[in-house]
Amino acid sequence: MSIVLPASVIAFAALCVWLTVRIYNRRERWAKWTLTTVISLPVLYVASFGPACWLTSQMDSGGWMIPNPALRIYWPLGRIADKEHSDSRCGQWLRWWMTVGLTDGRYAVVPTDSAGSWTMEP
Repeated sequence: MSIVLPASVIAFAALCVWLTVRIYNRRERWAKWTLTTVISLPVLYVASFGPACWLTSQMDSGGWMIPNPALRIYWPLGRIADKEHSDSRCGQWLRWWMTVGLTDGRYAVVPTDSAGSWTMEP
């Protein structure tokens, strides 16, 4: 498992370089759109983490219930943001992003592993 992340990062970088070369040398339109998509999807994934946390803060005993199994897709970001596992600058930034939209007295419920364990962040 420890080799999967570095291999994925290398493959992602290689794909971006290859697409950039295709754009520069051949001026192919499909390569421009593919590169735009490849770069924007991870950015949108991280950007949507905050609003998902803000939604979890709205759970009420009489209302609808989040966490929901669909929010498990955020467990890698929840793991980074969890104080027990990471106190890095990235983790601090994610903790800030997940709490910036919370109202007073609310908390966010965050998945911290793929099995569905959750932690609450005030």
